Amino acid sequence: MNTISCSKVFLVLLVTLLPNQILADQKLISSACNLTLYKQLCTQTLQNDPDGSKATSFEVLSKVALKHATSTATQIHDKVISLLKGSSSDKALKDCKENYEDALDQLGRSTTALASKRYNDVNTWVSAAMSDADSCDGGFSDVGTAKNPLGSQGTTFSNLCSIVLAITNQLK
Repeated sequence: MNTISCSKVFLVLLVTLLPNQILADQKLISSACNLTLYKQLCTQTLQNDPDGSKATSFEVLSKVALKHATSTATQIHDKVISLLKGSSSDKALKDCKENYEDALDQLGRSTTALASKRYNDVNTWVSAAMSDADSCDGGFSDVGTAKNPLGSQGTTFSNLCSIVLAITNQLK
């Protein structure tokens, strides 16, 4: 077979197989996200992530969702530290800082557990991280703060954790 013929065969195979792979990836994401309470957030998060968009298993999707939950917790923690610089005496913010430090530690443990296929441990640690976020949010209403200075970030974090739990539960 000459070089031109080989190139044509390769091109035909590429054009034929590539759309099928893209559809398969989208179908996997759709299947995973249909199991969650936050389908739109799940779909956006997984499709917009390079690792998520080419994932071939729920395990990879769970890792991607966990990565985004960790990133969100880090952003919240950084924001709390920044807010504390202007108001170092704010008890709710101090507690929130500790809560998100704990959450980040628990998410780190979750990442290790997921890599070791210890899915029950992942669920335990992710659930604990969600509790820390709830404690942070609750701390603002406990001290009578009119408005949570973190806005909806805590809710987004909890929703991402919920997505991790829903996908990881399929791995058991």
